Amino acid sequence: MLERTAACLEPCGLRVLPSPKTAIRSTRQLHTAFWQHGAADVEITTAWQALMHGTMDATSALSEQQTRRSPPFSASAFLLDFLYPTGALALMSRRLSPISPDRSDRLRLRTQPSHVSPRLYNSSSPHQQQGSSSPPTHGQSDSVRATDQAGDDSRVHASLSSAQPSNSEPPSPLDTRTHIATIDRILENGNFDDVDLLWRHYKSLDESSQNTRFRQLLAFLSRTGRVSDSWKISELFNRLDASNWDYDAFIAGVSAEINLQNLSRALSIFERGLRSTILDNTALVDALDLLLASAFRSSTTSFLQEVWKLYPEMATRLDFDGITADLKHSASVAGIAEKAMLFPDYIAERLSDPSSTETDREGLHVLQKILVRKALASCDDSQVTSLLLLTKDVLAFEEFLRSGEKKGKKKVLTDVYAIYRELPGSSPSHAALHSVFNVYTKTGTPFARMMAGVQLLWNDWLRFHSVPSRRAYQKHLGFHAANGNKERVYSLWTEYVERFRGDPTVNIFDDQEGSDTFAHLLQVHAVNAEPDEAQRIFDDMTNKFKLQPSIFNWNILLNAYVKADDYDGAIRTFDSLCEAMSPDRYSYGTLMQMAGSRGDLGFTVDLYRRARNSSVLANDAMLSSLIDAYCQNDLFKEAEDVCTRAASKGMITTRMWNKLLYYNALRRDLASINKILNTMADKNIPYNQFTYQQLLLGLGLCQQSQHALHLLTVALKENVFKVTPTHFQIVMGALLRTGEPVLIRRLCILMNENKIPITEDVIFRLIQAFGQWRDFPPKQRGQHSKREWLGDALRTFYEIYGYRAGTNARPKGAWTPKPMAPRGVLRSGREVYQFSTMMTLFAQLNDSVQVHELVTLYRYVFQDAPNDDGILPLPMLNAVLLSSLQDQRHDRVKSTWQLLFENAKLEARSADFNDALPHTNKISPKYRFALSGGLRVMQEMLFKEGNASGLRELIQEVRDEGFEVDSKNWNYHVQLLVQMKQYDAAFAVCERVLMPNWTGWYTVRSKEAMRNALPLDTRRKGSSPRYLRPTATTLYRLAQAYLELSRRAPWSSDAASVLHEIEHSYTQVIRAIKSMVRVHSNLEEEVFGFLESTDLMDGNELEGDEVSLEARVEEDGQPSLVSQKDLHAIPSK
Repeated sequence: MLERTAACLEPCGLRVLPSPKTAIRSTRQLHTAFWQHGAADVEITTAWQALMHGTMDATSALSEQQTRRSPPFSASAFLLDFLYPTGALALMSRRLSPISPDRSDRLRLRTQPSHVSPRLYNSSSPHQQQGSSSPPTHGQSDSVRATDQAGDDSRVHASLSSAQPSNSEPPSPLDTRTHIATIDRILENGNFDDVDLLWRHYKSLDESSQNTRFRQLLAFLSRTGRVSDSWKISELFNRLDASNWDYDAFIAGVSAEINLQNLSRALSIFERGLRSTILDNTALVDALDLLLASAFRSSTTSFLQEVWKLYPEMATRLDFDGITADLKHSASVAGIAEKAMLFPDYIAERLSDPSSTETDREGLHVLQKILVRKALASCDDSQVTSLLLLTKDVLAFEEFLRSGEKKGKKKVLTDVYAIYRELPGSSPSHAALHSVFNVYTKTGTPFARMMAGVQLLWNDWLRFHSVPSRRAYQKHLGFHAANGNKERVYSLWTEYVERFRGDPTVNIFDDQEGSDTFAHLLQVHAVNAEPDEAQRIFDDMTNKFKLQPSIFNWNILLNAYVKADDYDGAIRTFDSLCEAMSPDRYSYGTLMQMAGSRGDLGFTVDLYRRARNSSVLANDAMLSSLIDAYCQNDLFKEAEDVCTRAASKGMITTRMWNKLLYYNALRRDLASINKILNTMADKNIPYNQFTYQQLLLGLGLCQQSQHALHLLTVALKENVFKVTPTHFQIVMGALLRTGEPVLIRRLCILMNENKIPITEDVIFRLIQAFGQWRDFPPKQRGQHSKREWLGDALRTFYEIYGYRAGTNARPKGAWTPKPMAPRGVLRSGREVYQFSTMMTLFAQLNDSVQVHELVTLYRYVFQDAPNDDGILPLPMLNAVLLSSLQDQRHDRVKSTWQLLFENAKLEARSADFNDALPHTNKISPKYRFALSGGLRVMQEMLFKEGNASGLRELIQEVRDEGFEVDSKNWNYHVQLLVQMKQYDAAFAVCERVLMPNWTGWYTVRSKEAMRNALPLDTRRKGSSPRYLRPTATTLYRLAQAYLELSRRAPWSSDAASVLHEIEHSYTQVIRAIKSMVRVHSNLEEEVFGFLESTDLMDGNELEGDEVSLEARVEEDGQPSLVSQKDLHAIPSK
């Protein structure tokens, strides 16, 4: 910093620091590392003089007087002298020549005094030369070799002598050849790090040699991009005659003068360029861009006025409507939008001058259009419409629509288009229409608004262009195919084929374009889960049109089978694909997702290995499939390892971690959820809205509804994450699980206050709240009767699907996609859940008429079959089973169960199953407990028939086919066996299946020297139906059987034998019975009845707090409307 200050002040004749008192020879040598470090900076004296064009005359006389008394040192010659090498003695002992007045004019142009030798090492260079301290090699220039051979003093002296052509003898031919060779080498290498060395050698040449190379040097310097080279460029450019200007030289000259703040000089160059016939319009446009950018940055309008005085001349050569898009530098000016908003005031002020002409008015309006169009590139969304309405320039609208999507202006793009299409003379281009189409379809626009916007754009294609382009047809076909609108797809496809069948520029039925032609037909059937139709079109491609399907067509066909849950068809299609060509990562990912979601771990891992062996890189979809498969098989540690390894390899994908959170939520493991969230934070895995969905789901399933509600409200207030209707739906389900339906309506009000749309799923939560009308406050519950509450729920449900009971006509209105396939008992989804829930509600009320009406509605809306064709999904069949049982139609119950069971066996078969390997799964793990609902109805029917052997055979048959029985079914099975006097079988099942997870009675634990309460995680997991444990009702029934046997044993040898077997074989159950303590609950009174006064129960109490909730809710034999399916799985994205 001292050196720089001295360099600026000393040319004015001021001595800043005294000369060194110590001998020069005693100073330390400067090591090469110091030069590489860059401490020797740019010659500030030179830079300072380059910026002093207008002041050098005034300072020259003063410098001359000061020099007579105390001629200054160059800053480089006396500062930090101990660092300079010994060979710098000549440099440090020299006095700098003063600047004479007669050279001031020349200095303005050349800017660097010839008597100062620039340094070889310059820290201002954009890139430091690597290895500059290494000794010169054989390939170095002659100048370097000559320098190595000379001594330090002679080397410096020679370099300085060559830099002073005005005061020294002309350079020898050898020196000239050396400088020329070095200049040629640097220009050939194009290394910008050698700019200062190049300039030094150039200035060492004589006048004639400089004249032959200054154009090459100017071209080289114009490419460095360094502002510090502007004075060099300016000096060289002023030596160039206007007749020899080209694009590079012209732009370099204007840019250099602007950098040196010589705006008038820059404008003068531009004006001469306008009158030149040598320069093309490209050079003029780029130069004008630099001038306008400088004018817009200025705090005053003076320079802008000077520039725009040339408008008449510019208008004769430039098309301002066409060149505005090329003005790149003007768009980067900070605050340009605000200046554009104030520009109308400037126009009014200028035009108020009586001397203003029509040309002035025209020029100012052209300038305003330019300013507005450039401001749109960097303005805020709130300023876009106001800026566009300033000029109502259709070109500004057009340019914004084309570029707005890429520049992040998607929020206002549709509003701008709505204004633009109504402007007089507007005609949206193809690119503008495509850009608006992308905004409507790819930014999460609500479905109704998206459909209306797409239709509006199609109408505008016909309005403004008569015939849509081929790309427009493809985009709209793709959109409607992705939404499953078969009618619209086939209509557009027919038009497309007729329009382009005879197009000479493209053959839509050749091998290259044919696959794309049929892709949309395949896609619409794949989305609608219609693999048979997709297969038909695929076969027509190969057989009828003789086209070779592409990998894209194969993947769509494979996806059609996956969407329809046709496991065998998907595997068969994948095998055919492997025979025809090599699958890609989408092929592997599609089938792996299906296999992984079913839990077929062996098949999923095998596909992954095949992909890696085929050099197919794993993506997040493939790894997510592995996580599905591991978690479905309860291998959570392995699933977490997949996520961790992926993160360590740089795959930062939140989707995989959300999968892990989802499965831990299903098993009610909040501790693991918290651990995973912490791991995500440690590995910088970003949370998204789906991450919080899984967290809310876990809280809801663990009956932590108030915590879930608190998280939702905090997110709304503090914008923690983007809250969607799905988040509200999950919290509503949690409130229904905990019996708080009154809060559902308040959440709907909260959604309205925060402008969150109320979706069909949220409306269905309201319907479920009506079904829990018994939990309303007494005042609110008394407003309507039970029939009215349920009637409101049913009418609201019908309104969701636009259907009126008793009508046969399809409701009019906007088309609604059909996500259901007309086949498959195991299919699931929102519609299946909603219909099955409503059917179960009315089946519990023994209203078979409403159950039948709901079945008819479902077939009508989703199967196009109002008759009995097509099998219903499994949850709906369970409701039909319950309704038939309520009507005491046991034959229909048995036939429905047989239909359900046979189809479930077929569809749930695991790809891992092998008859030769008995340990492999027959049923995919996802469907192990799929029969639990129907099994409960069958158990109750067999109990009513008194068929104890049939009850045991039913359980055995289900398990032999690979299905599992959940905790509720096992407990109910034991209870029924007890009531049917099958004591030994009941005790055996309970001892073997349920007792291993029994944790003891709460009251007993409180009296022992042990921890009283169970861990919270254990209690939460115990609420899962897959966690096998005996309930209070089951143990009460077994206690009842034990008392009965004890009472009859003295009088019956059979009872005594059974009692003896039970006491010796089923010790855990007996220990649980004998450790009971009475709590005198209603359930206890119901089970024990007349046996309550027996000696066995004296002084004992039953468990209270821990059992009462499940005993009263889960074990009363009546399925609740809000079951565990109430918070159905929300798939992560």
